[in-house]
Amino acid sequence: MANTPIATGIIGLGRSGWGIHADVISRLPDRFQVAAVYDPINERAGEAAEKLSCTACASLEALLDRSDIELVVVASPNRFHATQAIQALEAGKHVLCEKPFGFTTADVDAMTAAAKRSGVVLQPFQQRRFEPDFQKVKEICDSGRLGRITFVRICWHGFGRRWDWQTSRAFGGGQLYNNGPHLIDHAVELFGPADPRVACKLQRSLASGDAEDELIVTLTGPESPTVTVELLATAAFPHDRWLVCGTAGSLRGTGARLEWKWVDWSGMPERPQDLNPTPDRSYNRESLEWQEDAWEADSGADGGAGAPPAWRPAAELYTDLWGAIREGRPQRITPEQVRRRVAVLQRCYEINDIPFPEGARLNGQRLREAQPAEKDY
Repeated sequence: MANTPIATGIIGLGRSGWGIHADVISRLPDRFQVAAVYDPINERAGEAAEKLSCTACASLEALLDRSDIELVVVASPNRFHATQAIQALEAGKHVLCEKPFGFTTADVDAMTAAAKRSGVVLQPFQQRRFEPDFQKVKEICDSGRLGRITFVRICWHGFGRRWDWQTSRAFGGGQLYNNGPHLIDHAVELFGPADPRVACKLQRSLASGDAEDELIVTLTGPESPTVTVELLATAAFPHDRWLVCGTAGSLRGTGARLEWKWVDWSGMPERPQDLNPTPDRSYNRESLEWQEDAWEADSGADGGAGAPPAWRPAAELYTDLWGAIREGRPQRITPEQVRRRVAVLQRCYEINDIPFPEGARLNGQRLREAQPAEKDY
């Protein structure tokens, strides 16, 4: 059993289910194999059946009834994630749930409880935690090279219109719960273990629907850096993805290249406060001895919002999931970790007085779930 590929069923064959999950699974044939798929659009299901040599199921229930399926990938539209994940967990399947990992902490709690009852693995799909640029940023911040981190800005800037289901609140669309979970995941990791105070502005600028296509989220706390996330659809002059400021230096850069410089204060004279007038009415100035370093990605960088995600971070998450299922190894990204991110996303909706989409779970109560229609996927 340990050397047998994990038979996998995929729910939803859109950009994520087909373009990410089916693709990555095909790259890991010794560990995963697509055995069945379900999509209410028959053409998509038929294409998958032909190209992946798998079964196209006529319904979600038919997929979950298959005894050979060990793992279910939930890659349906946002508002179905929690309810469909719980259905799969209650059927005794391991589950990999796309972002958003629910709309509320109650969603996460319900999924986690279902996984524990069935004794299966529940894996949030936060693959961008494994992106090389983020890992390098985290390494530099943790090293102390930049001193105490005081400020972080994460930017996903672009310019463009969008008019698909991700622009509709009724389907759980909008950039906060679409690309926002990746940015908030990075932000919370860099913020640290404390619970942040959250400020958030959401606005629709160019999108055709009623959901936001721009967001600014700021996390603050007394013992933590201020972390700001910007996801903009109107930035014709985009800023670097990363800006990190600390008491000894700073870092800046993109997914492809980072650079940082710092001062070794131990080699500099102490500067106790002096309340006497400065000589010649001048400002305080000193010559700083900067040290510098840089990093470049060894492969193509991910383009951020709107660009196809790189496959390697997803493959790393799938490999980690294989170890959890086949070898009982601890997950590196757990539902409990991601619950903190969902708490931030939930707070952003609450601050902006935005209702959660029908089908989400609120306060542990299941709302009426509409049946998925073809346009949902």
